[in-house]
Amino acid sequence: MRFSKVLATIVLLAGLALTGLLACGPAEPPGVAADRAALEAFYHATGGPQWTDNENWLGDEPLDTWYGVDVDSNGRVQRLSLDNKQLTGSIPPELGNLSSLEHLYLGRNRLTGPIPPELSNLSSLERLYLDRNRLTGPIPPELGNLSSLESLGFWDSQLTGPIPPELGKLSNLKDLDLGVNRLTGLIPVELGNLPNLEYLSFSDNQLTGAIPPELGNLSSLKTLWLNDNRLTGAVPQSLGNLSNLRALGIYNNGLTGELPLSLMGTDLNRLWYKGNSGLCMPRSLPMQNWRREISNVSGPTCPRR
Repeated sequence: MRFSKVLATIVLLAGLALTGLLACGPAEPPGVAADRAALEAFYHATGGPQWTDNENWLGDEPLDTWYGVDVDSNGRVQRLSLDNKQLTGSIPPELGNLSSLEHLYLGRNRLTGPIPPELSNLSSLERLYLDRNRLTGPIPPELGNLSSLESLGFWDSQLTGPIPPELGKLSNLKDLDLGVNRLTGLIPVELGNLPNLEYLSFSDNQLTGAIPPELGNLSSLKTLWLNDNRLTGAVPQSLGNLSNLRALGIYNNGLTGELPLSLMGTDLNRLWYKGNSGLCMPRSLPMQNWRREISNVSGPTCPRR
């Protein structure tokens, strides 16, 4: 009789344990659990309760049911899209633990503080947008390690300091927009090493020095905005090598001299160069005929000698 009671107790306890396991469901794979922890840290650091959309965040539901989160076939976070959702606070370093992340969109929020260098751990990242925030400090040079990156958008984010030359290692980069910040110093010559770059904007910063001739190596470039800086010197002849160039904005700088004749080798339909110290277009007949073929041009012709 005593043995029967013991056996019944064991069976009861085993049943309760099994019921508990079934209620909890299967354990998440380690990678998914790490992603969940990173997202939870991000939620707490950026004022999650006040986001305009935070459906299912911090719940037990699968991560792909959390608002703005997409996952891959293994359940790992592949995309985080929270543009214009009233995010506040600083970007936490834990975000760098989302090792399968490919797209990160956090633009048009109220994020403050520095860009964490831990974002350089996102080796699969292809698109990174932190535009229109209230960030402070420099662009981390470690971001030059994001070898898969194709688009980088930090415009209108109040960043300071120099443009890291390490960005010249991003060989897959197609779009680079650092406009409307407080960036200072020279344009790194290393940026001429980006063969796939199609769009480059450093407009409305505090950049100084000359336009690097190395930018003429950007064979895929279609748009170049360097306006509203403190650039000086002549426009390099090498920009004429940019046969795919469609738009060039170099207005409101301290550039001098004549626009190079080599620009006639480009495909420009927008050329804005007004507001410089002495920059002008040569009066030669070929150059003036070329000017008339440009649909949108703004800048003076050189005076007669």
